[in-house]
Amino acid sequence: MKNLVALVLLLAALLAGVAFYQRRASVPEGANGATAPTAPLTVFCAASLKKSLETIAEQYRKDTGVEVRLQFGGSGTLLSSLRVAKQGDLYLPVDEGSVADARKAEVVRDALPIAIQRPVLVVRKGNPKKIYTLDDLLRDEVKTALANPEAASISRVSRKALGEQWDKLAAHATVMKPTVTEVAADVNLGTVDAGIIWDTVAAQFKDTEAVKVPELSDIKENASACVLSFSTQPEAALRFARYLTAPDKGGAVFQANGFTPAGGAKWADK
Repeated sequence: MKNLVALVLLLAALLAGVAFYQRRASVPEGANGATAPTAPLTVFCAASLKKSLETIAEQYRKDTGVEVRLQFGGSGTLLSSLRVAKQGDLYLPVDEGSVADARKAEVVRDALPIAIQRPVLVVRKGNPKKIYTLDDLLRDEVKTALANPEAASISRVSRKALGEQWDKLAAHATVMKPTVTEVAADVNLGTVDAGIIWDTVAAQFKDTEAVKVPELSDIKENASACVLSFSTQPEAALRFARYLTAPDKGGAVFQANGFTPAGGAKWADK
């Protein structure tokens, strides 16, 4: 009888051990020992944040064990896709208008400001065409690239600020691009002479430089981390949003890449 009881207890212990290790295997563990959701986070991110977000996502994976899958595009394009697909965890636009549109469409539940950008002219390094004003973009010999205002926040914001002047610039533009980084890339390659982009994007391309103009100098827009209303793991999404705003985590990366951090609390996993 004693042997039977001992055998039952041994089997129970073995089954408990198997169950424990199965749970451990299904939940990744971060470097700090905190458990993480099995499913990766899916983040839809404005193109101008690409460099910073790739660095932060990898840092977050190392710190917490959570994988972050990034999809980039224009803020407007991404929002249109989210309205239809209704899948994902976070939306990171770079202007307040896109956040407002997302709230109106009931796509987001929480929004945290993460970093600030400002619109500028971008020209080739050394400014060989001597472009210093918006009117210079209208010269016959100047080739200009602009982002599509229906797709990208930079042109949505610029169009609102410039009014009729924007219409003239758009009519004269050599090419319209879907994202702000593609405008900067065209200037960097010399395909065009100038464009209107975020100041932080200009710093990412070695053969370009920014030119400030008075018509745009007072404008600043927050990039925000918005938890999607249909996220299946909203707490995990909000945790990553807080990581993005933390001055010792995401905030430090944004600052190193030329952004002005919007401010946030020091990182704590809980």
